[in-house]
Amino acid sequence: MLSLSSLPSTVVPSLPSSPGGCATGGPRARSSSQEVALFQTLQEALREIDLPETQELPQGMSHSEMCVCVLGSPLPYLSLLLEAGQRSPGDALLCLCPSWLSRSSSSLLVHKAVTFDLGGRTFLSNFNPPRRVTYFLSCDPWAEEEMTRETDCPSGGSGALGRFWGNVLTTRVLLQKAKIHCPLTLALLFPPGQMGLEEGRTGGVEVVHLEMGAEEGMNSVRNKVDSFLESENMRGSERVVLRCSGGRFVGEATSPPVYLSRNSRDEVWAKVSYLLPQLLPGEAVLLEAYCSPLKPGPRVEDRTWEQYNDCRPQVTDLSFRLCAIVTRSPLDLPLLYKLVCRVGLSNDPLSHSHSLSQSLETTLLECGFTDPTMAKSFCRLALDTALSCLCVVMETESSMSAEQRGGAGAQTDMIGVDLLFTMDGSIIRPVILGLHPSLCLHSSFQERGMGMEGCDSGIEGWSRGTLLLTPLTRSQYYLMQGKTVLVVGAGGHSKKFIWKAAKQYKLKILLVDSDPAHFASQLVDHFLSLPDLPDHRRDDQHCSRICDWLLSSSLRPDGCVCFWDECVVLTSLVCDRLKLRGPPPEAIRIAKEKSRTHRHLLGLLKSTGTNLISVEQPSGQPDSLVEFREDERRGRQQNGMVNGMVNMEGDSMRAMADFDRGDLFNEAMGKPDTTAPTSSSTSPSSSSSHSFGTFRPSFPLLSPSPSSYAVPCIHVESTLDLEKAASGGAGGPGGASVGVVRFPAVMKLEYGAGAVGVRKVGSLEESLAHFERIGGDLREETDYPGIGLGWGNAMILMEYVGGTEHDVDVVLFEGRLEGAFVSDNGPTRTPAFTETAAQMPSGLAPDKRAQLIRAAHHACLGCGLRDGVFNVELKMTEVGPRLIEINARMGGFYLCDWIRQLYGVDLLMAAFMVSCGVRPCLPSATALPARGHFAGVMVVVSRHLQALRTTASPERLRGLHKEGALWLNELAEEDELISGEYEEPFCNVGVRDAHNAANARQRLLALCQGLGLHCPPRYDLGYFLSHFN
Repeated sequence: MLSLSSLPSTVVPSLPSSPGGCATGGPRARSSSQEVALFQTLQEALREIDLPETQELPQGMSHSEMCVCVLGSPLPYLSLLLEAGQRSPGDALLCLCPSWLSRSSSSLLVHKAVTFDLGGRTFLSNFNPPRRVTYFLSCDPWAEEEMTRETDCPSGGSGALGRFWGNVLTTRVLLQKAKIHCPLTLALLFPPGQMGLEEGRTGGVEVVHLEMGAEEGMNSVRNKVDSFLESENMRGSERVVLRCSGGRFVGEATSPPVYLSRNSRDEVWAKVSYLLPQLLPGEAVLLEAYCSPLKPGPRVEDRTWEQYNDCRPQVTDLSFRLCAIVTRSPLDLPLLYKLVCRVGLSNDPLSHSHSLSQSLETTLLECGFTDPTMAKSFCRLALDTALSCLCVVMETESSMSAEQRGGAGAQTDMIGVDLLFTMDGSIIRPVILGLHPSLCLHSSFQERGMGMEGCDSGIEGWSRGTLLLTPLTRSQYYLMQGKTVLVVGAGGHSKKFIWKAAKQYKLKILLVDSDPAHFASQLVDHFLSLPDLPDHRRDDQHCSRICDWLLSSSLRPDGCVCFWDECVVLTSLVCDRLKLRGPPPEAIRIAKEKSRTHRHLLGLLKSTGTNLISVEQPSGQPDSLVEFREDERRGRQQNGMVNGMVNMEGDSMRAMADFDRGDLFNEAMGKPDTTAPTSSSTSPSSSSSHSFGTFRPSFPLLSPSPSSYAVPCIHVESTLDLEKAASGGAGGPGGASVGVVRFPAVMKLEYGAGAVGVRKVGSLEESLAHFERIGGDLREETDYPGIGLGWGNAMILMEYVGGTEHDVDVVLFEGRLEGAFVSDNGPTRTPAFTETAAQMPSGLAPDKRAQLIRAAHHACLGCGLRDGVFNVELKMTEVGPRLIEINARMGGFYLCDWIRQLYGVDLLMAAFMVSCGVRPCLPSATALPARGHFAGVMVVVSRHLQALRTTASPERLRGLHKEGALWLNELAEEDELISGEYEEPFCNVGVRDAHNAANARQRLLALCQGLGLHCPPRYDLGYFLSHFN
């Protein structure tokens, strides 16, 4: 075992403004003895849960910039430290004394700490240079230390907030104002109290101000006490509880309750009168009703005759008390982390230390409440009450100043709610006994294997991940403040939220776009207009111009990212030139060309089990396909025309993007551009490793090959492509003819977006007709801006795949899956494939959701996409997932918003973080609980123009969104209310239900009927939503 003295002590600057602790030059003997005692406590706790004792930090161990720090005893936050150490090894720190920390400017620094690592390992470490704390918590014996008062460090509490909420009287008054039940209380307060507590009654709490020294004043107090004991509301209580509150009496440990008989008035007064003279200003004596725990009703006797004759005593009636741990989400919403019970004899008061914790379901069964419906009602009542308590805390703190909270970054991120159920007549009522965050977390600690998975309550929001969600998120937001990010492509109206959010993140945004008058140009820090940006034949030149602009303006971005599908390739070229983190251009262009994505995955071969070979030839398809493509290209070059299409010469439909040969990108990837500035002159991180820019498709060793998710398809530039693809065989199962691609099939733009121009075709004739139609209607960018025509109007013919359609939004960092979110899509509008409806979270079985996530993850890795936020469209067939396409950027439409609301995860910030080389660490990659259910439908001008001008006008939809009646995601400007053959959705209207997906769909359908958006049979929302049943 390692002792504290085994490492050389670090001379740490004292904190300049900490009151009374060892960090301000207080008694060193006390701090030293506390260090040793707390270190010994940690070792004993680790041994108790069968974890290794703390060791000296080995050489070569690394850590990230994130630093979650706890100051104080290891016991209260041990679960948080262990979980954080598992999720982000080396970034969860325990400081045993304030002298292990210091302040520098507005930062809090750690010089010495116990770090938590994988498998529960701990290491005693000195840091030189010190580490900057990105999230801070404190507990006894150092809870009173004002560590964060003069810093901007995010903190889950403070000494000031601990004193405020540790005052039982203040807490009860605030809860009573919110109609949350507390024990009937008489408070004898020596003013002034916190928040100017005035005399009078608030619900069941009566506050009486004391005037010490006057005999008549004491008589008045005696009368108040007697009146309280004799009151009608007290007749149901046989006992009363006496305790002190405020000042020196913050927390149960410093003010243990005394239980007295209500009928012994003289004894009660003697105790009260003994305490009153000892009060200091702001302290109070509380006399409260003893709340009898709920008891079960009469039990049906089912014992045998032998059991009746057994001499063993009958089991005494039991009672129980609940402890709920509630956390604040990054969106300031309450989330349940854990709900456990203490069980004891019905006549004895219960406390945290009297019994082991167990689930509410088990407790109800043991106490005789066997009705499953009643058990669910108990769970829901306990959950709603506990969440309401945190809402009171958040609302109260929102009106406090930074000084009152104990620091600019201080807020209460977690509370422990002690409650029990009582019977008030015929009504079962939850009663709050107090808020004790560290005590509840400490006493409900579960050993490995005995955590949440062992006591599932069936309540949404019950998850281990909620404990870490806010500490990790606030840490990462803190790390990102002040970083500079280059964004290529401003996008349309649907991307408007990005620029407002970037301001809230305190990011510096450099934006490049073609429109000099784009609304986003006024919302960013620096703007570069490139009028010819949509001409992607010149992306290498655009890259050089962007780099020149950065160099001449002395701008050094920390990251570069794209949210607009048309600019993903250019963004990858800029990242490659500037040596910034992001997918390599080769990976991006594989994903950009839809047919190449599938051909690349189909061509992945496992050679030795560890190496990867890509032949980019569809597995199982005729070898002549490659020859056919080359012969067809040569034929077109000789003829100087494209059969069935207008000859576009140099402006070919493929826009010079011949991805098979890589002509467009040879200069960027293989031949240095002598006219472009060197990377060392523009890169802010030229000295760092550039391994993330290397094209490295990877192959899973424990899962099927990514080729199993790909679908046969071909790239189409002429009718000859279609004719040759459909020839060569007789009829096959499920298809009209068998060739390279079987019918039925799907045709869509090779580089398209928004499902514009997508159509299901059942034969060669239908595919030829659709090809001719697209060739005449959608030729260049000006025909339909924003859908990818700047890359040309080549098409893809892909075999039609049945099954249900899903989106999987993944967050990848260095190839590791950091987050994945699955949504369900309703049936598309036939024969086109425009989206109609969606729901989240997915209604698929957990194992099916896991298959989709694995397929999306491995398909991205197979294409070389290792860093970024990507949207993967798949279908779940009878034989597993099948890939539709990979969008090498963050998901569009409503997805980012829904994920943020349901899971508390901000995909936009995750994309910024990855681009800056900051790992977007989540408590769980795939198991975060969803806080409710979303169902939504797309509103399209061709079917809803009348409603959008009357009953469902954009102004009315915004009003309903503001009222909370619906959830609106605007995707286009109001002046775009123009119907056409090729269209994208105008907006998405959704409904969120807290508990049930079916309720969300029913409410959505009823709402849309009232708004005039349900238009059967042309646009039957009932049919669209029924696919989720």
